[in-house]
Amino acid sequence: MHRTLRRTALALLLGCGLAPIAAHADGEYLQLDLGPEDRTAVVSFERSGVSAGALWSRYTDGGAVAFSLTGSRQVAPWGRPVTLRLGPTLRFDDGASIGAKLVAESYTSTGWGGVFAIGEINSIDWSYFSMLEATHQTSGLGLALVLTGDDTGYAEQSLVASKRLGRSDWRLRMGYGFDAREIFVGVALNTF
Repeated sequence: MHRTLRRTALALLLGCGLAPIAAHADGEYLQLDLGPEDRTAVVSFERSGVSAGALWSRYTDGGAVAFSLTGSRQVAPWGRPVTLRLGPTLRFDDGASIGAKLVAESYTSTGWGGVFAIGEINSIDWSYFSMLEATHQTSGLGLALVLTGDDTGYAEQSLVASKRLGRSDWRLRMGYGFDAREIFVGVALNTF
Protein backbone atom coordinates (compact mmCIF):
# COMPACT_ATOMS: atom_id res chain seq x y z
CA MET A 1 0.00 0.00 0.00
CA HIS A 2 2.83 2.44 0.84
CA ARG A 3 4.49 1.71 -2.50
CA THR A 4 1.24 2.50 -4.33
CA LEU A 5 0.84 5.77 -2.40
CA ARG A 6 4.43 6.79 -3.23
CA ARG A 7 3.88 6.05 -6.92
CA THR A 8 0.55 7.88 -6.86
CA ALA A 9 2.25 10.94 -5.36
CA LEU A 10 4.99 10.69 -7.98
CA ALA A 11 2.37 10.55 -10.74
CA LEU A 12 0.78 13.78 -9.52
CA LEU A 13 4.13 15.50 -8.99
CA LEU A 14 5.12 14.68 -12.56
CA GLY A 15 2.01 16.44 -13.78
CA CYS A 16 2.31 19.38 -11.35
CA GLY A 17 5.98 20.16 -11.23
CA LEU A 18 7.93 19.32 -14.34
CA ALA A 19 6.54 21.58 -17.05
CA PRO A 20 5.82 25.27 -16.65
CA ILE A 21 2.99 25.90 -19.11
CA ALA A 22 -0.48 24.51 -18.49
CA ALA A 23 -2.03 22.20 -21.05
CA HIS A 24 -5.51 23.46 -21.90
CA ALA A 25 -7.04 23.04 -25.33
CA ASP A 26 -9.91 21.44 -27.16
CA GLY A 27 -8.95 18.31 -29.06
CA GLU A 28 -9.15 14.56 -29.44
CA TYR A 29 -6.83 11.70 -28.51
CA LEU A 30 -7.02 8.13 -29.78
CA GLN A 31 -4.49 5.37 -29.00
CA LEU A 32 -4.34 1.67 -29.82
CA ASP A 33 -1.47 -0.53 -28.57
CA LEU A 34 -1.08 -4.23 -29.33
CA GLY A 35 1.30 -6.66 -27.61
CA PRO A 36 1.58 -10.45 -27.50
CA GLU A 37 -0.54 -10.66 -24.31
CA ASP A 38 -2.01 -7.18 -23.85
CA ARG A 39 -4.17 -4.85 -25.91
CA THR A 40 -5.23 -1.32 -24.99
CA ALA A 41 -7.40 1.32 -26.64
CA VAL A 42 -7.88 4.86 -25.32
CA VAL A 43 -10.29 7.51 -26.61
CA SER A 44 -10.71 10.99 -25.13
CA PHE A 45 -11.82 14.44 -26.15
CA GLU A 46 -12.11 17.85 -24.54
CA ARG A 47 -14.48 20.72 -25.22
CA SER A 48 -14.45 23.98 -23.22
CA GLY A 49 -12.74 22.48 -20.17
CA VAL A 50 -14.82 19.28 -20.01
CA SER A 51 -13.12 15.99 -20.92
CA ALA A 52 -14.68 12.60 -21.61
CA GLY A 53 -12.67 9.42 -21.99
CA ALA A 54 -12.93 5.68 -22.43
CA LEU A 55 -10.37 2.90 -21.94
CA TRP A 56 -10.57 -0.71 -23.11
CA SER A 57 -7.91 -3.21 -22.12
CA ARG A 58 -7.46 -6.93 -22.54
CA TYR A 59 -4.68 -8.73 -20.68
CA THR A 60 -3.62 -12.24 -19.67
CA ASP A 61 -5.97 -12.54 -16.67
CA GLY A 62 -8.97 -10.69 -18.10
CA GLY A 63 -9.87 -7.21 -19.21
CA ALA A 64 -11.61 -3.98 -18.31
CA VAL A 65 -13.62 -1.11 -19.76
CA ALA A 66 -13.57 2.30 -18.07
CA PHE A 67 -15.22 5.67 -18.62
CA SER A 68 -14.53 9.10 -17.13
CA LEU A 69 -15.88 12.63 -17.25
CA THR A 70 -13.75 15.43 -15.79
CA GLY A 71 -13.84 19.18 -15.50
CA SER A 72 -10.62 21.20 -15.61
CA ARG A 73 -9.20 24.13 -13.74
CA GLN A 74 -5.86 25.86 -14.19
CA VAL A 75 -3.78 26.45 -11.07
CA ALA A 76 -0.24 27.69 -10.48
CA PRO A 77 1.54 25.71 -7.72
CA TRP A 78 5.10 26.95 -7.24
CA GLY A 79 4.28 29.71 -9.75
CA ARG A 80 3.91 27.19 -12.60
CA PRO A 81 0.56 26.91 -14.44
CA VAL A 82 -0.87 23.38 -14.39
CA THR A 83 -4.22 22.01 -15.58
CA LEU A 84 -6.03 19.94 -12.95
CA ARG A 85 -8.93 17.67 -13.89
CA LEU A 86 -11.36 16.03 -11.47
CA GLY A 87 -14.43 13.91 -12.03
CA PRO A 88 -16.22 10.57 -11.74
CA THR A 89 -15.07 7.28 -13.26
CA LEU A 90 -16.84 4.02 -13.94
CA ARG A 91 -15.04 0.71 -14.57
CA PHE A 92 -16.29 -2.73 -15.53
CA ASP A 93 -14.04 -5.77 -15.01
CA ASP A 94 -15.18 -8.43 -12.50
CA GLY A 95 -18.08 -6.11 -11.71
CA ALA A 96 -18.92 -2.42 -11.86
CA SER A 97 -16.91 0.07 -9.79
CA ILE A 98 -17.51 3.79 -9.35
CA GLY A 99 -14.75 6.17 -8.32
CA ALA A 100 -13.14 9.55 -8.84
CA LYS A 101 -10.13 10.60 -10.89
CA LEU A 102 -7.66 13.46 -10.34
CA VAL A 103 -5.30 14.45 -13.16
CA ALA A 104 -2.51 17.04 -13.32
CA GLU A 105 -0.93 17.87 -16.68
CA SER A 106 1.29 20.46 -18.29
CA TYR A 107 3.11 21.14 -21.54
CA THR A 108 6.33 23.04 -22.18
CA SER A 109 7.13 24.32 -25.66
CA THR A 110 10.86 24.38 -26.41
CA GLY A 111 13.03 25.54 -29.28
CA TRP A 112 13.33 21.93 -30.47
CA GLY A 113 9.80 20.66 -29.73
CA GLY A 114 8.05 20.15 -26.42
CA VAL A 115 7.71 18.23 -23.17
CA PHE A 116 4.38 16.91 -21.86
CA ALA A 117 3.94 15.67 -18.28
CA ILE A 118 0.84 14.04 -16.82
CA GLY A 119 0.03 12.38 -13.51
CA GLU A 120 -3.27 10.67 -12.76
CA ILE A 121 -4.78 8.84 -9.79
CA ASN A 122 -8.08 6.97 -9.66
CA SER A 123 -9.80 5.91 -6.43
CA ILE A 124 -10.77 2.58 -8.04
CA ASP A 125 -8.00 0.26 -6.78
CA TRP A 126 -5.95 3.46 -6.23
CA SER A 127 -4.64 3.11 -9.74
CA TYR A 128 -2.08 5.56 -11.09
CA PHE A 129 -0.73 6.63 -14.46
CA SER A 130 2.13 9.01 -15.13
CA MET A 131 4.00 9.93 -18.28
CA LEU A 132 6.84 12.23 -19.23
CA GLU A 133 7.15 12.67 -23.00
CA ALA A 134 9.55 14.72 -25.10
CA THR A 135 8.92 15.29 -28.80
CA HIS A 136 11.23 16.74 -31.47
CA GLN A 137 9.28 18.99 -33.84
CA THR A 138 11.47 18.77 -36.96
CA SER A 139 11.99 15.00 -37.02
CA GLY A 140 8.60 14.07 -35.53
CA LEU A 141 10.31 11.70 -33.09
CA GLY A 142 9.11 11.29 -29.52
CA LEU A 143 10.23 9.40 -26.42
CA ALA A 144 8.11 8.75 -23.34
CA LEU A 145 8.54 7.12 -19.94
CA VAL A 146 5.26 5.70 -18.59
CA LEU A 147 4.50 4.38 -15.09
CA THR A 148 1.20 2.59 -14.31
CA GLY A 149 -0.10 0.46 -11.48
CA ASP A 150 -2.57 0.03 -8.63
CA ASP A 151 -2.86 -1.31 -5.10
CA THR A 152 -3.75 -4.84 -6.27
CA GLY A 153 -0.07 -5.41 -7.08
CA TYR A 154 -0.10 -4.47 -10.76
CA ALA A 155 2.81 -2.23 -11.79
CA GLU A 156 4.44 -1.52 -15.15
CA GLN A 157 7.15 0.78 -16.41
CA SER A 158 7.32 1.34 -20.15
CA LEU A 159 9.56 3.19 -22.55
CA VAL A 160 7.77 4.29 -25.73
CA ALA A 161 9.23 5.71 -28.95
CA SER A 162 6.98 7.35 -31.52
CA LYS A 163 7.21 8.88 -34.98
CA ARG A 164 4.80 11.39 -36.50
CA LEU A 165 3.44 10.34 -39.90
CA GLY A 166 4.30 13.16 -42.29
CA ARG A 167 2.64 16.40 -41.22
CA SER A 168 -0.42 14.65 -39.82
CA ASP A 169 -1.60 14.30 -36.21
CA TRP A 170 -1.02 10.50 -36.39
CA ARG A 171 1.96 8.79 -34.77
CA LEU A 172 3.34 5.26 -34.95
CA ARG A 173 4.32 3.88 -31.53
CA MET A 174 6.65 1.14 -30.35
CA GLY A 175 7.34 0.42 -26.71
CA TYR A 176 8.71 -2.03 -24.21
CA GLY A 177 7.06 -2.96 -20.90
CA PHE A 178 9.82 -3.77 -18.43
CA ASP A 179 7.73 -5.80 -15.97
CA ALA A 180 5.84 -7.71 -18.67
CA ARG A 181 9.06 -8.05 -20.70
CA GLU A 182 7.01 -7.42 -23.79
CA ILE A 183 7.30 -5.27 -26.90
CA PHE A 184 4.14 -3.56 -28.14
CA VAL A 185 3.29 -1.52 -31.21
CA GLY A 186 0.51 0.94 -31.86
CA VAL A 187 -0.83 4.13 -33.34
CA ALA A 188 -2.04 7.38 -31.79
CA LEU A 189 -3.95 10.43 -33.00
CA ASN A 190 -3.49 13.65 -31.03
CA THR A 191 -5.19 16.88 -32.12
CA PHE A 192 -4.48 18.83 -28.90
